[in-house]
Amino acid sequence: MLAEFKNRRRSEATTPAAPAATKQAVTTEAPRPMLDCWQHIGVWGNGSCAELKTHLHCRNCPTYAAAAMRFLDARPPVGYRREWTEHLAEETASVAVGTPFLVFRIGDEWLALNIGVMEEVGESRPIHSLPHRREGVLLGVVNVRGELLACVSVGRLLGIERGVGKGTALPGKSSGRLLVVSHAGEHYAFPVTEVRGVQHLALPADAPAPAPDDQVMGAAGRGRVEWRGRSVCCLDEAKLFASLNRSLA
Repeated sequence: MLAEFKNRRRSEATTPAAPAATKQAVTTEAPRPMLDCWQHIGVWGNGSCAELKTHLHCRNCPTYAAAAMRFLDARPPVGYRREWTEHLAEETASVAVGTPFLVFRIGDEWLALNIGVMEEVGESRPIHSLPHRREGVLLGVVNVRGELLACVSVGRLLGIERGVGKGTALPGKSSGRLLVVSHAGEHYAFPVTEVRGVQHLALPADAPAPAPDDQVMGAAGRGRVEWRGRSVCCLDEAKLFASLNRSLA
């Protein structure tokens, strides 16, 4: 019996002890602050933030405002200025080349007039006709913001309006827009069929002589250019106003 007890003690002393259980590491660091709480518990998250009861929306919260100030005060990322410099340089280089003209249509003819003489592009207005002036260039007068202006037919002047001299309806009753122009102290309004806005058109340095049957060029044209597959006659404002003055004299 005594021998059996001694043998048991001897075997326990020679048997290696079982390794102690590894304890879970415990950190004492504070949790990382939530820098974008509005994305998680705010209006763009699950809406569980208690501050919403006071501020109603994240944009009214001081935390959101402080984050915005940190963003605005932060240094720009590497290459930010270089990228924007290259972008702005490309935009400047891609500016349209040419003279700005207002492109419009009278009947089937596309015309363009330098924007330097344009005062207004407005809706059609009633044209008050004058006695004994129904078939000429002068259509009557129009009220433009309280001012009576002579309303003329550029189409009749250039010979491109349908029905000229046939007693048809005045173009002001069916035209889409009314242009107001001014040059050398003279002010006129005239109806057009369609306006396509300001376009940059490059006139050729050496314009060819107008064709004999090109009435528009012969009357008041400066040159013709191709624009979106159309032939546009760029009008000479000096010639146009001189022709209008002669027709109304």
